[in-house]
Amino acid sequence: MDRKPLVQDALAPRERSSREYVDRPLLDIPAAANHLGCSERFIRRLVQERRIPFVKLAGTRVRFLESDLNQWVVSQRVEAKR
Repeated sequence: MDRKPLVQDALAPRERSSREYVDRPLLDIPAAANHLGCSERFIRRLVQERRIPFVKLAGTRVRFLESDLNQWVVSQRVEAKR
């Protein structure tokens, strides 16, 4: 059975109780790309340029909270001109 990493895996024990989203699953790069409807390469570039929020596990593994991705999308919205 494939187990998705949880935010609590990335947080120190003393921080777990202060987070309201502790049990939400994290998305890896392919899942984040699928969620946003873009390529994995684009996600990697956003991470490299630190233009998107992410969680770094074990020094190299990058994961994303779905709520962070949704907030990022909203922040990228450009209003139409009249």
